[in-house]
Parts: sequence; C-alpha cells; structure tokens
Amino acid sequence: MRKFDLAAMFPTAEPAWQKTAAWWNARSGRAQWLIGITLGLLIVWLLVSAIVLPIQRTRAAALADIRTYESLSARIRNAGGLGDRPAQPEAGGSPTAILSATAAQYGIVPVVNGEAAGLRVTVADAPYDGLIRWIAAVEQSSRLRIMKMRLTRGTAGGLVSADLTVTA
Repeated sequence: MRKFDLAAMFPTAEPAWQKTAAWWNARSGRAQWLIGITLGLLIVWLLVSAIVLPIQRTRAAALADIRTYESLSARIRNAGGLGDRPAQPEAGGSPTAILSATAAQYGIVPVVNGEAAGLRVTVADAPYDGLIRWIAAVEQSSRLRIMKMRLTRGTAGGLVSADLTVTA
C-alpha cells in the first residue's frame, strides 16, 4: 500500500504546504487548539448557511405551496360544478318560431329557410356578442343545434353576418 504523498499529487503546492506547516508548528498548543476550533466552527457555519438553511427554506416554501393548493382544491371540490345552471324550460313550437322568438331578445333578425330537418338561417349585420349569446340561448333552451356556422365581417365595426345550418 502506498503512502499518501501530497507533494507527489500536487507538486506546485509543496512550497505553500511547507510554509503552512511551518506556521502551524510555530504556534503554541493552546493557539493550535483555538485556531482548530475556530476553523471547525467556521466550517460548520458554512455548511449550515450554504447547504442546510437553503434546503429548509425550499422545503418550507414547498409545504406552504402544497397547503395552498390543497385548500384551493378543497374549495373547488366543495363549490360544485361551474356549469350547473337551473334547468330552463325547453322552448316549444316550430323551429322557425323558436329561432325568431329568441333572436328578438338579442336584437337579431334571422331569415329562416328550409324544412325542419335542416334549416338555413341567415343573419345580416348583427352585433357579434348578441349573435353569440343568441346561439347559446337557442342551444340551451331548445332541442335545436347549430351544426355549421360561417361568419363574415359586417359593414361596420362589431357587426357580423352569419350563415347557420340548424337541425332539430
């Protein structure tokens, strides 16, 4: 077995090592103990401040995040469904009557063509938000479904024209 030889491993560090050893040996036993204890305390402080404390801070932050997410998750579970709405009575009558009646509430004038199986509805220059709300109201309050929709920009800002295919 080979002896641990620092000079062979680091030949350029040999003069510094010899100076450090000479300095250490020039100190009294009491001074060596005090320097050793001070260096030990410095190493312990460095380990704690550079390794242990950051790990503890990260762990505490992670636990706080977990608590926050768990409480939010519990709130969401207890809140119920977001889409739950009271049941609306289904609109009755012919598809043309349903479309016209609901369109009047949103200031839209639809032109309905075709039979009950596949209606073509044309809307000219209607406000975009009113048209979208009308479509949502028709689908929520009746058995009618919008199967196809083509929107085109209207003559003024915020207005659109639409061609819809509606099935019962």
